[in-house]
Amino acid sequence: MDVCPLCAPDLGPMLFTSPHWQMVLNRNQNLLGKGFLALRRHVERVPDLTPDEWQDLHTQIAHATARLEAAFQPDHFNYVFLQNQERHVHLHVIPRYAAARTFEGVTFTDPGYPGHYATGPGSEHLLSAALLDRLAAMLRSS
Repeated sequence: MDVCPLCAPDLGPMLFTSPHWQMVLNRNQNLLGKGFLALRRHVERVPDLTPDEWQDLHTQIAHATARLEAAFQPDHFNYVFLQNQERHVHLHVIPRYAAARTFEGVTFTDPGYPGHYATGPGSEHLLSAALLDRLAAMLRSS
């Protein structure tokens, strides 16, 4: 079995952790503040979550949503279990925006709003490591 990238200790800019989940800022910021909640144990099927993991997930979704609302006032959210590239159970928290947002002089748009958000090649908005760290720090303090 290959090593699971979502089990790695250096997963990415960590926003917060709970007993069962960790909120990670996505390296692709094509939608400002986009991140994911990754289960802290390796499970590949959502129905295999324990009742405690489900309860904690509900709490962490609310926590992530509140931080993004405080920071950027998204107009809508998508919450998605995709697991296409990484089979490890994780839930994407995707803020959606009717109008552009700016963070530290960088403008972020959501051209597909209110329809489906853009994915795939050409839809990436990769930030410098320093800017990604500043964004993570800001969301941690929201």
